[in-house]
Amino acid sequence: MTRVLFLTESFHPTLGGGETHVRRLGAQLVAAGDAATVVTRRVDVAWPAQEQLDGIRVRRVPPPGPGASGKYRMLPGAFAAALSEAAAHDVLVVRGTRVLGMPGLLAARARQRAVVMQPEINGELSGEAFTWGKAWSSGLLGGAVRGAVALRNRLLRDADAFVAMSRLIRDEMAAAGVPGERIRLLPHGVDTTRFRPASAEERASLRARLGLPSGILAVYSGRLLRGKGLESLVDALAEPFVPAELKAVLVGSGEGQALDATDALLRRVAERGLADRVVLAGRSDRVEDYLRAADLFVFPSIFEALGIALVEAAACGLPAVASRTGGIVDVVEDGGSGILVPPGDATALAQALAALARDTGGREAMGARARAVAVARFDERDVLEGYRALFREVSSSRG
Repeated sequence: MTRVLFLTESFHPTLGGGETHVRRLGAQLVAAGDAATVVTRRVDVAWPAQEQLDGIRVRRVPPPGPGASGKYRMLPGAFAAALSEAAAHDVLVVRGTRVLGMPGLLAARARQRAVVMQPEINGELSGEAFTWGKAWSSGLLGGAVRGAVALRNRLLRDADAFVAMSRLIRDEMAAAGVPGERIRLLPHGVDTTRFRPASAEERASLRARLGLPSGILAVYSGRLLRGKGLESLVDALAEPFVPAELKAVLVGSGEGQALDATDALLRRVAERGLADRVVLAGRSDRVEDYLRAADLFVFPSIFEALGIALVEAAACGLPAVASRTGGIVDVVEDGGSGILVPPGDATALAQALAALARDTGGREAMGARARAVAVARFDERDVLEGYRALFREVSSSRG
């Protein structure tokens, strides 16, 4: 049995790709005979400080409250918890190196335990995650930040292994000086039984039950945050050449997040006169129902590490219109399982959406290919074995 400790900025009930990944992986480890503990932030005082979830022991540390500063203010509590928990575990996995990388490394080394670094977004090791979208990124301050990141990377390279969920992150690790033998390319996996294509009858039944509009449905699932490109999606739907029967359903929420874009999206939808064509469905723990009710998936992120939502949609047999950025290119085969467009380009996004909306046969062919890609590359059973092998290897090397 391998005892795995996850250190992560956020976890259930926060809903997102990374949170889902840790929960699913932890539950699978437990089901396979291993043990899993999660140390994370207690964002809401209503959340229990400790609980059992899917066999995972969850320990939440202060402080509560929304906002980006909370993940930095959690550092003392996170370090203390990781230090106390590490002694009873074989390997510590740090999800997100921006804030928790150094505390995780120090806690693991203090207890002489193996440590695995897993960036949650691209740009963490290059420094772009700290400077992206900042006016000062090309000036002296930007240079100072990149220098500090390079110095931190020299320390993080002491970790026993690094997990990259995409080829881009793998390349960033190599550029940061991480030895190649310590890098593992392990994408997030999904349950390809839970996420599966729907028959025409199932699709119609799901639409009726969920109260979804008629027409051609393009679904987005994920957080409603700035940087997800959702403003471009609204602008794209407003283009006159996009068929009026194409509707968009946004599944997710930005509540409690510093970059929450919900109100801005609602205003934009109203300004573009799209209230009858854009549905904000809110958060759902059964996102597969919305995916299986859809005709295609849209994922216009500006900045994306991989996009587990894309993999879930692919497993449901949906063709995707997505941005050519980050790890998205690892999931979507341009012209094969979907169409890739430049991030932030509303016109290109509109053209791709219009093309798929008008081409039923093309959607079906791309959807079949998407399903094949998901099963071949992203089945969570195969991914689990990759993680279990890695955890056994690094823990045994530490003795």
